[in-house]
Amino acid sequence: MKSAWLALPMVMWTAPAMAQAAQQAGEALVGHYYLQGVMETGSELLLRPDGRFQWYLSYGALDLFAEGTWRVAGEAVELVAAPSADVPKPGFEQLSLAITEAGLIPPDGRGAYVRAREAEDSAPD
Repeated sequence: MKSAWLALPMVMWTAPAMAQAAQQAGEALVGHYYLQGVMETGSELLLRPDGRFQWYLSYGALDLFAEGTWRVAGEAVELVAAPSADVPKPGFEQLSLAITEAGLIPPDGRGAYVRAREAEDSAPD
């Protein structure tokens, strides 16, 4: 029991630091992303500073859209879609994208959402 009381100040000290780190990570991720590395598929993701996102995916005759809120959860960006006037039926309810040096990686591991500026720099001529 005594060890639990000793750990409490440590938890109280680290919780605000962790929240600040998550906020800074979120601010660093704000921007416009393009999906790269998936043949015949077009997709964009816009992470806004206010915690909202817009997303679309186009594959052949399939077009999916979603809007909602986003947040950083550990080493991932969590997207939570909600119906809106523009997108009454979102293409997903929740989507978790792993944060890596290559970009934001979808759950199936195929392709990566890369920042618009980086996508332009790495596009083939």
